[in-house]
Amino acid sequence: MKRMIFLLGGLLPLAATAQDKSFTLDGKINDIGEPAKVILSYSAGGKRVSDTTALQSGVFHFAGKIDKPVQAIVMILKSSANPRMAMGMGYGGEILGRDGTPFYLDEGKISLRGATIKEAKIEGSAAQKDFEALNLAKKPVVDKLTAINAEMAPFAKDRESAEYKALYDKLLATLKETGPIETAFVKSHPNSWVSFNVLTGKSIISDPKTTEAQYKQLSAHLRNSPDGKKFEERLAAAYTTSLGAVAPAFTQNDTDGKPFSLASLRGKYVLIDFWASWCGPCRAENPNVKLAYDKFKGKNFEILAVSLDKDKAAWLKAIQDDGLPWLHVSDLLGWDNVVAKLYNVRAVPQNWLIDPEGKIIAANMRGKDLEEKLAKALK
Repeated sequence: MKRMIFLLGGLLPLAATAQDKSFTLDGKINDIGEPAKVILSYSAGGKRVSDTTALQSGVFHFAGKIDKPVQAIVMILKSSANPRMAMGMGYGGEILGRDGTPFYLDEGKISLRGATIKEAKIEGSAAQKDFEALNLAKKPVVDKLTAINAEMAPFAKDRESAEYKALYDKLLATLKETGPIETAFVKSHPNSWVSFNVLTGKSIISDPKTTEAQYKQLSAHLRNSPDGKKFEERLAAAYTTSLGAVAPAFTQNDTDGKPFSLASLRGKYVLIDFWASWCGPCRAENPNVKLAYDKFKGKNFEILAVSLDKDKAAWLKAIQDDGLPWLHVSDLLGWDNVVAKLYNVRAVPQNWLIDPEGKIIAANMRGKDLEEKLAKALK
């Protein structure tokens, strides 16, 4: 069995990390009739682990150590499969394009049995039971999202069409339906690592006050863990860009390499929009941002876009291709963008709307939300 331990930024040499919970995962699926590898991916000790073993007549085995129950992915890579084929994930977290599934690794013996990995029953993990309960509760919403996505497919080539925009707005509204389900789950499962990950695993903390109240519902055991303490630091930082706070000041170079400051826009309503040329959801959202800009640009409103690009040519091309006539800045450091770190940006697209005094009045608007917020502010 081969094991690689790596950070997202690059490979690390094998190293012993103190872990105190051992697990085994024994799997049995139907024989697929060709050589294949089984890949198990998860996080342990702050590193990403990718463990690989051979699939022999449908049987495989893994063993390892974890410091806490963690979400993992197990999937098959057939010898006949294209290793470069992208692996996607559906709205319910299901794996698309390969035979695999997400699940929770927990200490002790875990078994996986079924015709395929996707169809398999996973037993022996206490956290997995909670994970399955949450997925079951979210299934009606996931089914609706999948159906809307299928409706959108025929219009994907023309995202400016009325049909696509209507379905896109419907998709965004439906996505919000998972929120109350997750909130109820966290409240009813205060000692579950699944609850902890649901609450703390979100890339964006739009409402730190509400998030903090939900976080306090978790057990002291979870809140006092090293991960809990790290999240408390992140939560505290989120208040600096919460509603009512003054947007942190910054200066960064524009497309001509000249410094441009947020302070120079004081007296206007400003949308600070974090994006990147390589970000599909950002590019999909740009037409909506453009509609809002065209409608309100003459009413004391401006957009200052901060790019998380590294390649200047790609950044400039995306601005031109998408027809984005507003202000653009970047230090071309990608995720190390100084302004992105100042605003605690961990995902894009992400945005903040500030008033003429520099106070944040709205955040993370998608679809028609931006137009509606601006209509109220600029009436």
